[in-house]
Amino acid sequence: MSIDVLFGLRSEVRRLFIAGSGMAVGDVRLQRVLPQLQKLGESAPIFKRMAQAVGELLEADVNNSAAKLLELGTLLESVLYTQGKTETAGERVPLQGTSIGLTTAYSYRKLQPVKEALASKGQGRLEVLRSAYDNGVFADFRLLDAAVEALDESYAEIVELLQRKVLPGYGSDAVPALKRRLRLDGGKGDARRLELLHEQWRQTEEGLELLLNAVREGSTEVRAAAVELLGQYPNQEPYLLELADDKRKEVRQAALFALAKLDTPLSVERLFRALKSAKDRDLAIEPIVLCSSVALAREVMAFVRSLVEQAGQDAKPETVGLELLAAIRCLEANKPQEEVRRLLEELLAEPAFIRAETEAAQERAIETLLAMNSPEADRFVMELRDAYKGKFFGHSFHAALRRLSPAEVFDHFSSGPKVGGKYREVELLRAFREETNYLRRGRYEQLDFVVSDDGQPLQVEWDPRWVRLFVKLDQEELVWRLVQSPDREIEAYLLNKCKAAPDLKTAGTVHSLLALFRLRHPDAPELLMDIVEQTDTKQIYYMSGEQRDLLALLPRRYAERLQKAADAMAHNHMKRQLTELAEQIAAKPEEENDYRDEEKGLGIWAWIRSKLS
Repeated sequence: MSIDVLFGLRSEVRRLFIAGSGMAVGDVRLQRVLPQLQKLGESAPIFKRMAQAVGELLEADVNNSAAKLLELGTLLESVLYTQGKTETAGERVPLQGTSIGLTTAYSYRKLQPVKEALASKGQGRLEVLRSAYDNGVFADFRLLDAAVEALDESYAEIVELLQRKVLPGYGSDAVPALKRRLRLDGGKGDARRLELLHEQWRQTEEGLELLLNAVREGSTEVRAAAVELLGQYPNQEPYLLELADDKRKEVRQAALFALAKLDTPLSVERLFRALKSAKDRDLAIEPIVLCSSVALAREVMAFVRSLVEQAGQDAKPETVGLELLAAIRCLEANKPQEEVRRLLEELLAEPAFIRAETEAAQERAIETLLAMNSPEADRFVMELRDAYKGKFFGHSFHAALRRLSPAEVFDHFSSGPKVGGKYREVELLRAFREETNYLRRGRYEQLDFVVSDDGQPLQVEWDPRWVRLFVKLDQEELVWRLVQSPDREIEAYLLNKCKAAPDLKTAGTVHSLLALFRLRHPDAPELLMDIVEQTDTKQIYYMSGEQRDLLALLPRRYAERLQKAADAMAHNHMKRQLTELAEQIAAKPEEENDYRDEEKGLGIWAWIRSKLS
């Protein structure tokens, strides 16, 4: 009770130190504390002296109130310092040490940014942690607890770094911190701690006991992690078979993953049964793909054949389509590859398989063939070019890029849009866009896209006749993606497109102008400047990267006009961006009058190429 009165008095004294000692004279709050101190003073002289000091302060005049307030404050703090306690509440237990061999070699200045990155949220943290890992800063013992705590992080890349690199680097020294922080009823972070602990106790009685406790008592996330780790213990197969029927789907799938590692006749039979079950079909796909059993793969292939036979007769063809899709996805591991390839070729050659209900399964089958990247598979896919009204025309095009020369690809596929089949034009254009997507942002270098037999990337080369074909088909995007050399017909087409939509906000116009600059067309700068000057100054708020790249290509003589256009802009952000570009253009060297002339030194074209690289 007495200590509470003193703490109350302390708060009032601090208030008066801030407000000024002149406010203490006759202060109402001090008057309320005074009777309590006087009563306590009847049994303790120190409280009597405290009450006397308060009374003197209340009655002091303005000239000596500061001295009286300081006297009271000094007396009060002296008394309070004698009331401190040094003992710790709670039961005393022996301190457990460890054999940790880590050091504390780094200064706190180096550790603090890493600790903040582990404990906070926001951008830039991953770079800090990667740098700390690369420089060995995590070897400092003081970061261990923070790294273990950070396993609750929601940012996947940070978790991956901590779980796969940082914490395994501590070895057994991380065990005490992991044990201390592990909660079996916790979430994903605790599942990760369980995995890291088990990594240190693998194939030991202690490790197995930890997993069994987690399966019995853990939350869903922790149980699932523990069940999957039980796949490292062959003697737990009966328990895993039981867990494969758990009411939680996360636990059932974890049990299937564990059984896939065991690769025994019983586990293979259970995986196949899960695939045939509507309840667990989707859960079984990944475990089956990971399972190394050739016998299981052959069972799946036989199942696929039986489903195709049912496809034409089944009363519920949609169900068969879903079963086929799941079964074909199980074959993506290509075990054994030749048998899988022959099966997929049989399917795609079977009219009963090519029906509306199996569209997704068809797509997966042909994509799996292409993913094999084998000459035989690609040859078969190319042969499907004209089958089923051109349904697989685009996939055949992808395969041909790996096996044929640019001229042969054009000869085989350029007739697609002109000759029969409702799918051919759509499929060709879709495939062409996929294969040329790296050209979309106006970066015109040839990039690695197609992969050769040995897995090495190949450069895609395009027959120049494609561009003329796309002009005829009015495929503007593909024209500006592919055009590389001057051509009057193509240049006229691009000019007409720009004049038909003279708007800097239209992506097609921007890219067509970029292509015209690339072709060094003499009208490109003036056309671009006209479009800028015609732009509604109230309707453009910001510029994209492509728009900035394009305007940066203007020759020096347009700097003044661009500055006038900037001054006319209604929005300050646009005005600032255009002004910066105008200043950048004004700083260019004098360009040649005809920037098609390649004999005059570096010139504008060399500068354009440097800007687009």
